[in-house]
Amino acid sequence: MPPESPQPPRREFLHAKLDALLDESDLVADHAAYGETFDDLEGFFLTKGRKFLQETFQEQLQHRVESVETTAEGKECPHCKKKRATKMKNRNT
Repeated sequence: MPPESPQPPRREFLHAKLDALLDESDLVADHAAYGETFDDLEGFFLTKGRKFLQETFQEQLQHRVESVETTAEGKECPHCKKKRATKMKNRNT
């Protein structure tokens, strides 16, 4: 079996958050009243799971925005950058 390649920091962070969520769900299950385990876990994942998904998607979207902004800045022609800089100077004076 080949050695696993290191994961990107974002993915490692995501795995750590998911592990924490699953550990917390274990606590919910362990402390559920007899016959209420499924209902308690369902409620837990509806609230905590939703928050986890929202935060994960928000982080992923932010990463994509930053990536696009970085590549877009690199693709601009020098003339456009010059125009922008000139416009900015005129605003400040």
